[in-house]
Amino acid sequence: MLCECNCEKPGDRFYEENSPRCNHKGTYICGICECYPRAFGRKCECSTEEASRNITDATCVRPDGPPGVKCSNRGDCVCGKCQCHARKNDNERVYGPYCECDNFSCEHHDGKLCSGPDHGECDCGVCRCTEEWTGTNCACRKSNATCYAPDTSDGLLCSGHGVCECGVCKCDTTEDGRYSGKFCERCPTCSDRCIEYKDCVQCQMYRTGPLKDEHDCATNCTKFTPIPVKEVVANEENNEFKCAYYDEDECIFTYVYYFDNDNKLQVKAQENRECREKIFLPFIVIGVIAAVVLLGLAILLLWKLLTTIHDRREFARFEKEKMMAKWDTGENPIYKQATSTFKNPTYSGKG
Repeated sequence: MLCECNCEKPGDRFYEENSPRCNHKGTYICGICECYPRAFGRKCECSTEEASRNITDATCVRPDGPPGVKCSNRGDCVCGKCQCHARKNDNERVYGPYCECDNFSCEHHDGKLCSGPDHGECDCGVCRCTEEWTGTNCACRKSNATCYAPDTSDGLLCSGHGVCECGVCKCDTTEDGRYSGKFCERCPTCSDRCIEYKDCVQCQMYRTGPLKDEHDCATNCTKFTPIPVKEVVANEENNEFKCAYYDEDECIFTYVYYFDNDNKLQVKAQENRECREKIFLPFIVIGVIAAVVLLGLAILLLWKLLTTIHDRREFARFEKEKMMAKWDTGENPIYKQATSTFKNPTYSGKG
């Protein structure tokens, strides 16, 4: 029968006199503190001198907390002091005179405590933010730099149509309409920025427009380089804005502009312009005149054909009636002979 363990013997790794695990007030033997005289407690943290002061568990109850709740239910009251419970996660800690604080109960943002270590850290249930961030969860930027459109020189916060909150533009609603977009640059019922990029898109993509000269184009168009695409489709979720214009050749060109995640202006333009087929005006005039003349001749021929058909029908009917007519053989009552005989009543015939 084994009556003693090796850990009870000096020299064993589980045997340590005046051990810090026992607050230097006892010997650590087989995982248990054996306290020196005048010390007691699980880790020899208590002394008989303190015990003589009538220390009770009431000293472990938070004055402004629920009555009778010791150590905020997150620790043990030992020698009139709270010993907070350890957490399974080594990075989580409960602390404070009444175990009222911790470093894991703060607000989260995007699934991260205090928006992540780069933004702030949790201290006693409150996020302590770094210099660049603010807010209850350290998700708001102190700087307004992200509320300025990077390609503009006017220096207006949120394009002058909104306010910057937490580094994000909150756009205004005016009589003209409601502004939207990453920098409040978009307003469906207001003038947009399409016209601002029009000339540079023309010269860079199609070598047309007022900046078609290569030197003028290179000098004035430095904000962006258009990305050629076969078909231009605006993705509204990415705040892409579609623009379309006719140029001097009566061709329509289409492009979209937007700002990427780095606040850099991006432009996608259609590879080829859509041009109408050129029409030669003299040919149109001659064609119209010829069509009018031919139409007139056609009408005359049709009229002549109809009148001829009508006349032939009338003549045929006349001939038919003439053949079928029956004439009376008697003399015409109004007919008179060419000679007339007159008798003189006074003539006796004697000569």
